[in-house]
Amino acid sequence: MTRFFPGAQAPETWSASMRRTKKIDLVGVDIASLPLPSTGEKLIYDSEALGLALRLRASGSRTWIVFESGKGKTRRRTLGDVFSLPVQSARVFCTVPLSTPQKDNPDLYFETASVAEVMAGYLAFGENRRWKPSTGRVMEGAARLHILPSLGARQVRAITRSEVMKWHQELTRTTSAARMALSTLSGMMLYAEDHGLRKGGSNPCRGLRKKTRGERGGHLTPATMRRLWKAIEGHAELYPDPCDVIRLLLLTGARKSEILTLEWDRVEDGRAVLEDSKSGPRTVWLCAPAVAILDRRRSLCGGRFVFPGMNDDAPRSSVDFAWKKIRKAAGVATLRLHDLRHHFAAVGVSNGLDLKVVGALLGHHDIDSTLVYAHMQTSAIKRSANRVSGLIDDALSDPGARSPTRHRPSRARSQQCVRSLGVSITEVGNG
Repeated sequence: MTRFFPGAQAPETWSASMRRTKKIDLVGVDIASLPLPSTGEKLIYDSEALGLALRLRASGSRTWIVFESGKGKTRRRTLGDVFSLPVQSARVFCTVPLSTPQKDNPDLYFETASVAEVMAGYLAFGENRRWKPSTGRVMEGAARLHILPSLGARQVRAITRSEVMKWHQELTRTTSAARMALSTLSGMMLYAEDHGLRKGGSNPCRGLRKKTRGERGGHLTPATMRRLWKAIEGHAELYPDPCDVIRLLLLTGARKSEILTLEWDRVEDGRAVLEDSKSGPRTVWLCAPAVAILDRRRSLCGGRFVFPGMNDDAPRSSVDFAWKKIRKAAGVATLRLHDLRHHFAAVGVSNGLDLKVVGALLGHHDIDSTLVYAHMQTSAIKRSANRVSGLIDDALSDPGARSPTRHRPSRARSQQCVRSLGVSITEVGNG
């Protein structure tokens, strides 16, 4: 999709009436006083940014729109409400071409560049180099709606930590998108450092909590797991495909979308090598029970997808209906499918697996995503500390004397504990 920018020619697909429309400098216009059309909508085009227009509707809305061309067609995209997005920021969003020079061009920005100007370049950079289209849309929305109205006119180099903290606190009280807005602003500040607009390591967003780290990821109790597995088995005949999906989610810790869209060509040697996922290419490791499920399915159905939809050329889109039945039968009405992924991680962390290993198994892009389980590592560390101190105590004690105060479990009990621990570790280690 091509955005129009100053000096570009209007595409041939624009109508004659659009080309003949008189354009005005919208910076000097009192937008609130402009009369609304009696019916439908009216467009007023900006004279400075080709493709940018003010849309007035009879309903009372006043929004910025930008015309874009691609694949021989022209479409218009809404940028945002005019009272939330200043006209200068709207111009930047529609005037920066996607071919914006990157880090190797140190003269891309002036030292006095505003947040709006740098944000547009940052989003163009990510669209070209890093993000999925859906991620880019979310980040662009966060910038337009929550960053530019408050900080867009400020110089990037002048933004302070206290200013960001105040902005984020106010935003947190009004919208659930505050975390994404903070993450977007933080990424833009790093981008600004790369372009010499700020000193290295001066990101004012650094250290602010981008994610609420509550007590997420707790174990499902053994009793809950037994009820859940029994409910899955009880519904397997009626909902065979959804039950297999749920089994694989529980055994692998994969995301629902990764299992639903899994292709047979991606399954090999006890693993599923995904070309694309939420965090990019990654490997889902398959334990023996998961491999058995896939082997059984391979013998029953062909086609491209492990879980085909109504049309064999597309994957299954949902298992929500069957999941509601299963969790109701198991007595866990509030349990989410994604909680199975949390349980998978919790088993690993609470049994001593390093957070980096758990993050790799889950396909986390960075360690911050795995740190939500850090509170669970305390019990594993405590057990390890007790074991180490016990070994030291044994070494210091008189070999012929036995401490009357320390209980030594029987060999059978120790073996039972090891087997129990081994099952837990195997669930994650092979998953």
